[in-house]
Amino acid sequence: MILMYYIAYWCKTMSQVFARRASGLVREANLLDTVLFGIMNNGAAVSVWYYITGAPYLFPGVNQIVTFLVGGFLGILGFGMIWGILGAAMPRSGGSYVYNSRIIHPAIGTAVSFANAGFVMTAWIWVLAPWIADPGLPILAGAIGLSPDVVAWWTQPVGMYIVATVTNFFGLLVVIGGLKKFFYIQRVFIGLSLLGVAVAAILFTVTSHSTFVDIWNSLAGQHGSPTWSETLALVDQEIGLPTDWNILSSLGAILPLSWGIIYGYVISFIGGEVKSPRRNIFIGQILNIIVMITLTAWTALSLEKMVGWDGLHVLAYIDNELPAWYTLPFPPTFLNLASMLVGFNMILGLLFGLSFIFADFLWIPFSYIAFSRGLFAWGMDRIGPMWFTDINPKVHQPIKLLITEFILGQIGITWYVTSPTILAGFSVEVMQLFSVFGFTALSCLIFPFIARVRHIWEASPHKEWKIIGIPYAAIAGFLTMILVGILIWANFYTEGMALLNNIWVPIYITVWVSGLLWYFGWKTFRAKEGIDVTLAFKELAPE
Repeated sequence: MILMYYIAYWCKTMSQVFARRASGLVREANLLDTVLFGIMNNGAAVSVWYYITGAPYLFPGVNQIVTFLVGGFLGILGFGMIWGILGAAMPRSGGSYVYNSRIIHPAIGTAVSFANAGFVMTAWIWVLAPWIADPGLPILAGAIGLSPDVVAWWTQPVGMYIVATVTNFFGLLVVIGGLKKFFYIQRVFIGLSLLGVAVAAILFTVTSHSTFVDIWNSLAGQHGSPTWSETLALVDQEIGLPTDWNILSSLGAILPLSWGIIYGYVISFIGGEVKSPRRNIFIGQILNIIVMITLTAWTALSLEKMVGWDGLHVLAYIDNELPAWYTLPFPPTFLNLASMLVGFNMILGLLFGLSFIFADFLWIPFSYIAFSRGLFAWGMDRIGPMWFTDINPKVHQPIKLLITEFILGQIGITWYVTSPTILAGFSVEVMQLFSVFGFTALSCLIFPFIARVRHIWEASPHKEWKIIGIPYAAIAGFLTMILVGILIWANFYTEGMALLNNIWVPIYITVWVSGLLWYFGWKTFRAKEGIDVTLAFKELAPE
């Protein structure tokens, strides 16, 4: 009788701690959806472009083979593993909040999630919805042989605002329609984006340097732009091209590479909506990195083979600076160069241009998913108002949170179009490096040794994974901390990020302090209601 009394008391207490007896979310994602969800947030064509335009520009002297080998090793065996291990052990929706709040401390988990789900996801809409207008539309126009003047108005503040607002609105509609609808669109858009990158890589692989130079020079003559040899000389005169590779630039280039290999972590936001989660989450976290680093390496190395090492630096400089003497009617992105090789064929040009736009667009509905799942998880633990946990029973979506994010996203878009900064994407990433990836790496490193989560670790499918007696979870956490350290160092090492760092470091600090105040404020408020929220962090929230 005494035992039954304590069991009944515990059940009553836990039901009071968690806001719902069941999450209301439905496991709809199969393995393919899970892998593609990771690839989707790694950006497909966009992240390949960001690496190719960012690595030689920010880190001149990069040796790409070193970058891919070190980045791939740490990305797969470190970063991918920690998210796979933690996600399989704690298959709930909510992102890193679920792991860090249970393993380290609820205040840290909340502050990290406040920065990531609450702030960064809105910041991605701020940056990435306008990217559909610029660079998206100029890339598309150039890929199909249109003059950049055709889309010039849409890259100016008013036109950009219209494009970004329409993008934001359709992103909202996709998610409100439910995850099944999103996964269908994801399959089509990511499939086409990956195809566009693969076709470009094939073209670079089979095209000789001399053929590329002949095609470039022919177009240069038509449009009054410098020949290839003249272009190399002009850029060398303006910035001084590197004469040899160096290890610091090669390691620093892992920062732009990381856009394509570390963002599959977002599978953690839908952990409670993945079928067979202990298997599919782990496989999804590893496989999305393997696909993306293979595709990025193939594309970038084959492009370097075609244009030369100096040429890689030259094209990155032109793409970022757009000097007045460059008058070809397209930005020299890898997608536009691929279209140039096939004579701006309309069908292939559309594939190349849309592969960028489709990949970029999917980041918008994803931001809604991540924002809403993060805040939903807070609500389940009562670290937020009760309406955070309101789920529409028809589409299984937190509609109120989605509408809230739309409003916040529009505020961000308004800010961006008045002062567009493409490299701000790196600054947003560094917010995640400090706030999310570093602490989650620490969580995985100490996971096997923390007594309060021992019952979760013992149920983990990876508890027996060891090397010389050390749990692989700890090894993966350590490798990830090395990767995160390299990425943070790279951000402050390159002079190209100095001005943005001066702006963003105070923002990082403000957001983090706000997250801590949010946790302790709600903890105090719930205590006045007679609810001890710390009890929630001893268990996983209900499915």
